[in-house]
Amino acid sequence: MKQFPFLVHGRKELLADVEQVRQEAKKMKALSGVLVSIFMNRADPAMLQDMKQMICAAFPEAQIIGAVSTVEIIDGCLIENDIVVNFTLMECSSVRVMSFDFRMEDSEAAGRSLLAVLDADRHAAAVEVISAGFHLNINPFFRQASRARREILFFGGLADDGSLGQNGMVFTQDALLRHGIAVAIFSGKKLHVQTSSSFGWKPLGRFMTVTKMDGEFCVQELDGKPAMDVFERYLDIGNDDRFLTEALTFPFYFERNGVVLARHPRRCLKDGSVMFGADFRVGERVRLAYGDPGEIIDNALVLQNKMASFRPEAVFVVSCVARWMLLGSDTEQELSITRRLAPSAGFYAYGEFMRTADGQIMVSNMTLVLIGMREGLGKDSVRRAPSQPLHLRPHRSIMAHLVHFIERTTQELEESNAALYRLARIDYLTGLLNRGETENRLRQLMAEFQLCRQPVAVFMLDVDDFKLVNDRFGHAMGDCILQLLAGIIREVSDKAHAVAGRWGGDEFLAVCPDLSLEEARGAAEQIRKHVADMDPLSEKDRVTVSIGVVAARTGDTAETVFARVDRALYEAKQLRGKNTVVIREEP
Repeated sequence: MKQFPFLVHGRKELLADVEQVRQEAKKMKALSGVLVSIFMNRADPAMLQDMKQMICAAFPEAQIIGAVSTVEIIDGCLIENDIVVNFTLMECSSVRVMSFDFRMEDSEAAGRSLLAVLDADRHAAAVEVISAGFHLNINPFFRQASRARREILFFGGLADDGSLGQNGMVFTQDALLRHGIAVAIFSGKKLHVQTSSSFGWKPLGRFMTVTKMDGEFCVQELDGKPAMDVFERYLDIGNDDRFLTEALTFPFYFERNGVVLARHPRRCLKDGSVMFGADFRVGERVRLAYGDPGEIIDNALVLQNKMASFRPEAVFVVSCVARWMLLGSDTEQELSITRRLAPSAGFYAYGEFMRTADGQIMVSNMTLVLIGMREGLGKDSVRRAPSQPLHLRPHRSIMAHLVHFIERTTQELEESNAALYRLARIDYLTGLLNRGETENRLRQLMAEFQLCRQPVAVFMLDVDDFKLVNDRFGHAMGDCILQLLAGIIREVSDKAHAVAGRWGGDEFLAVCPDLSLEEARGAAEQIRKHVADMDPLSEKDRVTVSIGVVAARTGDTAETVFARVDRALYEAKQLRGKNTVVIREEP
């Protein structure tokens, strides 16, 4: 496999480049496939058609794929306002380019069509997908394609039209689409493909919950408030013409199925909704994020080392436009890692396509993706050299220090919030849940019981003659007994998967989901016996507890259950002589 990327300014220059590649192709043992990738900064159908004709005149078998993009990449260099033409020549592999016009078939049907092709090709190794149109619902397409063999890698991105966020354009050798996708399928017994990615964004501020959406890409409300409020309140970014350029580098950060994802804002609507570059789901918890230039550069070297060990013969690059906007003049520092790998070309996208370990194809944002390819074992290249240290320019170094400050203060804020959260729900003396949190858990479990009818048992206990203990031995001893009792309750409750808390004073309540009444009686008896065996007082004085046990019934609420278990406890203390367990089954 050989790759030849060129920066093209005009027709004459392209003719010379095509001829150079044709001569190189003659030196190869065989020519089994030719892919020509074109990335151009503006939509010019006439120029594109002329380019296709020149390429196909020299390589009739050539498969062509490309897009209009804001910024292009060639051999680790950033290219603006120009055209990149990349020739990938294969000796024992093949490539097939297809297009899907979403005006002719919907997203899911297109995905099924691609899946059928991949299922029929047992040597398919990788699929490049380039889409045009932010309004396209590409998720059904990816859901179908995700059913393909897991060893098939997917990469690519969402193209715009070169004007930061407008509808894009993709093309193949025989199609030009503004509402669809172009696909290149790489296939071969000896074809090896590796993808590696770099992130570098970190969470900032508090968690927010997506509470209302319009479709998959439009977030209407976060925590019940317009999504735009977040950008206005925390970033001082208004709903005006500057929104995209100012908000693009502050994505939302969250986890889905164990994978960290980012979603960058694309535009805001009059009602305060915000459109994003990829999908969300109601109920997902998100945070704002910021880019750490230092970590981005550090990750670039890690990415380089991973790809160097693969020994690629060709490298494809897809990066998020927000990385370019954040790094500015340091962008080429990050891209320079590809110069030591293999000839490379690519583009900046508004969404990067990747496949996770479980086979799901998804849209990410803020990510740099390198795709290495080789035929056979690959060969060492003079282009490879030991990693060189990358250095941020002075203004980026200052920003890196500010980022460190934000990171550390955010960490301290998280720790403080965690401590406050614990104080708000944990009883300080016993370490069990406090009254408010115990009551909340009781209400939640009762609501679940009414839906699924799984058994729920509740028991309540208190220390017999606890006032006398305090009077004779002091409150310090009383606190000690409560702590010992809490330890016993915790041990038994954990084994029974119960929720236990201090109800108040010397009273404790435990809610036991999935336990029958008899099983709850057994747990209560364990607690009673363990307490009776304690010896914190004198030889003549013993600590005992009384316990009431009830089971949830149809129509029960937290209040009715509590009333019954309170009566059961009263019976254990007043009618059964204390140090006993009473089950109350009747109303």
